[in-house]
Amino acid sequence: MTDITLRQLEYFVAIADAGSVTAAAAACRVTQAAVSTALAQLERTVGTRLVIRHPGHGIALTVEGAAVASHGRSILDGVDRVSSIVSESRGQLSGTLSVGVYRTLAAHTVPALIEWFGMRHPNVSLRFIEGSGSHVQDEVMAGRAQVAIIYRAQRIAGCDATMLRDGVRMAVMSPDHPLAECADLRLAHLAEHPAILLDEEPALQRTLAAFAAAGVEPRVPWRSTSVEAIHNVAGRGSAYSILMQTRSHSPEGRPLLFRELPDPGLENPVEAALPRGVRPTALVAEAITAIREHWAAADTDLRRPTPQSTRVDSGEPRPAPVSARAGGARRSPEA
Repeated sequence: MTDITLRQLEYFVAIADAGSVTAAAAACRVTQAAVSTALAQLERTVGTRLVIRHPGHGIALTVEGAAVASHGRSILDGVDRVSSIVSESRGQLSGTLSVGVYRTLAAHTVPALIEWFGMRHPNVSLRFIEGSGSHVQDEVMAGRAQVAIIYRAQRIAGCDATMLRDGVRMAVMSPDHPLAECADLRLAHLAEHPAILLDEEPALQRTLAAFAAAGVEPRVPWRSTSVEAIHNVAGRGSAYSILMQTRSHSPEGRPLLFRELPDPGLENPVEAALPRGVRPTALVAEAITAIREHWAAADTDLRRPTPQSTRVDSGEPRPAPVSARAGGARRSPEA
């Protein structure tokens, strides 16, 4: 029997992950012919078909193919760990780190990780899988990612998590909104005005539950899956929203005001999720450190006193809202 090579397993796992030979070749930075040849050799060696080809629609794994892909990932991970152990003994990190990231956290975590590892550990190859909170955790449970960056409310059964940053949902509106100057703003006040809410679960469900706990039902004529669109609507003064992603201006350049709310049920920390009972590898631990350091630096910037109001179109400065003052709750980068 011909020996199975690591290269064959690498290309086959890439096919399983990417769903096509073309995409696998691009991910491995080789030709399609090389990937197709490796697949054919592997099928001859194991004596069975591993994939079903659907012209124009990629491939599907057979039952045997799914089993080989699962074991292949474990073998490749083991090889990476051997390399990492040697590198760690020399005070270095190397290997591949696959990170699952909830899609609206990606804008902040992906650049931070690329910069951190690029400067400190250039021998580490980073791979990112973006999607819903449940999807990226499924990738971790299946062994296709080593860690998932999610919100606590998204954590699924079978995963444990380490907190990366505390966070709380806040009201976002135009500085000209009728409630912009409300001294003790609460959900009950907001419920009387039109809202545009983030149409993502469990964010939407938890936001509506917080309103229900406050004994009110919000007016929600609009929903959107785009945080940027919500910021634009709020900046125009058409509606308020409840988000965690803060910014001084909307993408259209209009000023935004974020207000903390005393109502319960709005807390939602960012976490690093791993399969229950699995200890973080050196690469995962380094990624956790990188993200914590990134947000610690961002929080330091947020706490610095601002010399002028968040209402940039005003002629006179006024005190910044509580959400921007030193000692306020740390703000997570997305809804």
